[in-house]
Amino acid sequence: MELSKVLPIEGVEEKNLLELALINTNILIENPNDPPAEWRTSGRILETALVRSAALRDIFVEDVKKRTSILNSLPFNAANKFSASLIHDGEKHLLLFFGAPDVFIGHSTLSPTEQDAALKEIGSLAESGELVVGVAIKEIEKKEDFTFSKDLELANLVFQGLITMRDPVRPNVKQAVRKVQESGIRVIVMTGDHRGTAEAVAKEVGLEIEKESVLDSSELRLLSDADLKKRLPSLRVISRVSPLDKTRIVKAFQETGEVVAMTGDGVNDAPSIKQADIGIAMGSGTEVARDVADLVLLDDNFETIAAAVEEGRQIMHNIRKVIVYLLSDTADELFLIGGALITGLALPLNALQILYVNFFSDSFPAVAFAFEKDIDGLTYRPQSTKTGLFDPMMRFLILFIGLSTSALLFVLYWLLLRAGFPEDLVKTFIFASFGSYTLFLAFSLRSLDKNIFKYPVFSNRYLVGGVGIGLVLMVTAIYTPFMQSLLKTTPLPFYWLLGVVLIGLVNILVVEFGKWIFRGKRLVERVS
Repeated sequence: MELSKVLPIEGVEEKNLLELALINTNILIENPNDPPAEWRTSGRILETALVRSAALRDIFVEDVKKRTSILNSLPFNAANKFSASLIHDGEKHLLLFFGAPDVFIGHSTLSPTEQDAALKEIGSLAESGELVVGVAIKEIEKKEDFTFSKDLELANLVFQGLITMRDPVRPNVKQAVRKVQESGIRVIVMTGDHRGTAEAVAKEVGLEIEKESVLDSSELRLLSDADLKKRLPSLRVISRVSPLDKTRIVKAFQETGEVVAMTGDGVNDAPSIKQADIGIAMGSGTEVARDVADLVLLDDNFETIAAAVEEGRQIMHNIRKVIVYLLSDTADELFLIGGALITGLALPLNALQILYVNFFSDSFPAVAFAFEKDIDGLTYRPQSTKTGLFDPMMRFLILFIGLSTSALLFVLYWLLLRAGFPEDLVKTFIFASFGSYTLFLAFSLRSLDKNIFKYPVFSNRYLVGGVGIGLVLMVTAIYTPFMQSLLKTTPLPFYWLLGVVLIGLVNILVVEFGKWIFRGKRLVERVS
């Protein structure tokens, strides 16, 4: 943020207007002897920017305050929307105000015509993206026991002029906002700034703003909780909000079933940051905001939020893939063994074979899913946060894969035995098919939503390596004498191996068909 314009009223010099504003600042400069551009400061962003910008014009805050007899001060707060200082001025005291100009104008000595003109000027500046602050003064009788809580009155303020600041949006924020909105995350601007400034910034970052998308605090306070909830779906900008307003809005979203992340940097943001499901404080913000936050954004950059959400969703996607991969395999075992028991057939798999597949063959691809990236990203998300980890798609795929695969293997097992093939050869074929189809299946489960042809199948080298190790282990189990003796297997002829590969490919088609069915089901639900 930097100083943009200094607009004093007639009879007031720019330097005097800046000095009046500086008296109301409350910041700490760690290295005041260095050039202003290199200052390390702490305090309100607007005040630090004003102090730095004034120093670049050779107006230094420390010099101004040394020449001024400051008796008392009122720090800025969102409820008043201004800061104030009481200074000694001869036989009188002088109150200096710095903050929202529309507040001062409504209590000023300006005529109604002058007030209208000033408000139009403020609106015009705000709509161009300027952050507009005003300066006003008031002479009062000398009173030794003056306190702001008892004696402050805003009537008859003498308006001194406007100071505008410009806080340029980072170049990549628009792209980051678009990215998170495409992922289903709504971005809403809640600010204490003027309505015009808030709208201008919202448009600059790519939010679509219409008349019903903007709500001012004066309008907000007239809405009942029920009416506010009705307005929530269309809201994009809420201006001139107080800490209570922010907390009320967060609660309203939560009561409608939304998960809310709230960002902020000041003491006034702390209540809403704490109320939100995910409180995010700026790294440059106040200690109070950082203490109540769940996360601290060290670089104050919205792009980092988008990157964190993407990383979090990728982790969740990978966990879901591992669960579907392993549980569908377990369901297959249950149905296959259970079918044999019900029909009176010999068990197609023995205990060691099942353990061999679960602990050795399947483990490496399952671990490789942890390194999955850039397949789903931000685009896919569970339909509802209330479903928990096992959303309808996961349950559908686990049962669909388990039932279809076990049915296929059981039917093949029954037909091959009935056709008179040696039992040890048929059991080895079922074991090889059971142990290898999941390896083929891993490539299809790289995305639970996208078609396998929509992403590079072999781009995860860890998964390729894990599947390769699994295949080597299966070959070892079938063709080495020691493993044949241990697992009760027999060598498979070449054509039987082709059958094993074919079963793996058929299962990929089955999974893709299942994903296609569920995508169609979700589309119908959205339309309805």
